[in-house]
Amino acid sequence: MSSRSTSHTVRSGSPAPSSSPNAPRWIWVLMMLLAACIISGIAGLLSHAAGNNVPAAILTGGGAFAGTVGLLLAIAHYASSDR
Repeated sequence: MSSRSTSHTVRSGSPAPSSSPNAPRWIWVLMMLLAACIISGIAGLLSHAAGNNVPAAILTGGGAFAGTVGLLLAIAHYASSDR
């Protein structure tokens, strides 16, 4: 058997560097959710100001939230992938 470890470590024994050394992943996710909340709130308010009733404005905001989170997660995945 080989004496090499199968874990992801560098020769010095320190863990391999992450793809984002500046901030932990949960901070990026929190920033994405905060941006999606702001965008969905603005979309809902604009929808209501345009004459839609409150349930329709809430659905508009929900759609904006889902679309924003999906887009930001896709961008984050693309930016962090190793090519």
